[in-house]
Amino acid sequence: MHRVLASTAAAVALVCSTFAAPATAQGKGESVKFQDYPGLGNMLVKVAIAKGYCEKAGLKCELQSIPAAPLGMQAMLAKSIDASFGPADVMNGAVLRGAKMKMVVGGAVTNVAALLVGNHVDAPNVGRGWPAFMQDLKGKKIGVTARGAATEVTGRWMAAKAGLDPDQLTFVAVGGPNTAYGALVSKQVDALMMFEPAGAMCEVLKTCKVAWRAAIDRQPAEQFALNGGGNGLIFTQEYIDRNPHVIDAVIRAVKEADAFINVPANFPEVSRIAQQFFKFDMPKGDEVLERALRIAIDSGTYKASIDRKAIQAGLDLLLETKQIDKAAPVSDLVLDRAP
Repeated sequence: MHRVLASTAAAVALVCSTFAAPATAQGKGESVKFQDYPGLGNMLVKVAIAKGYCEKAGLKCELQSIPAAPLGMQAMLAKSIDASFGPADVMNGAVLRGAKMKMVVGGAVTNVAALLVGNHVDAPNVGRGWPAFMQDLKGKKIGVTARGAATEVTGRWMAAKAGLDPDQLTFVAVGGPNTAYGALVSKQVDALMMFEPAGAMCEVLKTCKVAWRAAIDRQPAEQFALNGGGNGLIFTQEYIDRNPHVIDAVIRAVKEADAFINVPANFPEVSRIAQQFFKFDMPKGDEVLERALRIAIDSGTYKASIDRKAIQAGLDLLLETKQIDKAAPVSDLVLDRAP
C-alpha cells in the first residue's frame, strides 16, 4: 500500500510539474519593445509576432528599428526599449564598467562576416577557399563599414593569418551593405568585408562574387568558432529581476519562432513575414531579401539557443586582436537559464 501511494504521489508530482512549467512562462499582457534592424533584422521576434507566439505567451511584442547594436544598448539602458539586439562583445565593455544586463535568448547567432570581390577584379583564387583567396587582395581597396570597425579588424586579422602584411590592403570606409555595395559595383573599392544582404545582392544581381562567408566556411577556424554566439536579445538585470515571468515568456515565444523558421516547408511563409516588415528599395529587391533569408536560415542563423563556447571564442578573438583589454566572464553576459 505504501509503495502504491508513493508511486501515485510521484505520478501526480510529475504531472503537476509538467503542467507547471508552461505556466511560469506566461506573461500577463505586458508590452515588450525589442530592438530591430533595417532589413531582415530581428526575424525571430517578427515571426513570433506574425504567428501569434507572443500573444500565446501573454505578451504584446513590439519592434523599434535602431540601426546599430551600441545604439540599441543605449536605448535599453535609457528604458526607451526593453530589449536590445546585439552580440556579447558590445555588452562586454558596459558590463565591465558596472552595467548589469544579460542575454536571455538567441536571435541571429551566426558570424555575419563575408568577403565579397568585385567582378572588375582579377581574382583567380576565389573559389579555392581559405587562405588562397586572400592573395587576390594584395594592393586592393577593401570596403569596410568604418575605419577601425570590426569589419576592418576582421580583414586585417585574416590578411595576417594568410601570411600577408595587412598594410598591403587599403581599407576604405563605405558604410553599411547598401552603400558598400554601391561603392563596389562603381569600382570605388575592389572588395568588401561586409555582412548580408551585401552577399545576396552580389548573387542575385551577379555583379560581384562571394569569396567567403564566416557562417558556412570552416576556415579560418577561429572565425567559424564564433557561430552560435552572435546576436541575442538582451535585457537589463533590473528588468529580469522585476519581470522573471516575462523573460520566461519571451524565451518561450522565441523558441516557438525558432521551431517554425527552421522547418524547410515553412520557408514561403517566413519569406512573406519578412516582406511584411521590410522591403529593399532596389532592383530585384524581393529576390535579394529572399536570398538573404535563405542564406541565413541555411546557415543556422535564427536560433533561440546561445552557444556559450562560441561567446567565449569571440571574446578570446577580441583579446587577441586587442579590440578589448579584458573580457567579462560569460556567466556575467548570458542568463543562466537561457537556452
